[in-house]
Amino acid sequence: MSDATGNSSQERKSDVIETTSELSRSRFILLLALGAGIVALGEAFRFSLGLPGHHGLEAMALLATARLSTNYRWAATIAALSAAATAAAIGAGHGGLVPILYMVPGLVIDLGVALRPNWRSSLFWLPAFAALGHASKPVIKWIVLQGSSANFGSMAHGLPYPFVTHLMFGFTGALVAVLMWRGWRKRSS
Repeated sequence: MSDATGNSSQERKSDVIETTSELSRSRFILLLALGAGIVALGEAFRFSLGLPGHHGLEAMALLATARLSTNYRWAATIAALSAAATAAAIGAGHGGLVPILYMVPGLVIDLGVALRPNWRSSLFWLPAFAALGHASKPVIKWIVLQGSSANFGSMAHGLPYPFVTHLMFGFTGALVAVLMWRGWRKRSS
């Protein structure tokens, strides 16, 4: 409610999406939908830009949104597990590693957040964790290939190039999500 000056009263300033450590049914469904959205967007925009990791823009933006939407310890992991299950169910991606490649970034984000209790106070932390999570994909592929430079898509020229591009796309996607989240919260308060 606003007073005569047009300002909102203090008791009415609350968030539409309150960050809580409890996982309600609706919040759980939101996390599952965000995970499925990662796969849906990846499949809808399957064109190649010739840059390894470019789907990290949308994938890490959605995982960051999952993490921002609640204080529940495993929020990004739940969204990542939903992405892994969705990818496996529809046959998305390439081979048996797909569920692992979808799941690990969520785990990395949640573990990073657990190690950095004040992560919400900085623009840097969540994008950094998302970048590391997304960059885990070429590392896992490289380990599976046993460090060889086999002609395997983005790994054709070794690990450094796809690792760096995954870091950049993962960081950028999550940073966009954090900036949008902060802008939305500022407007809603």
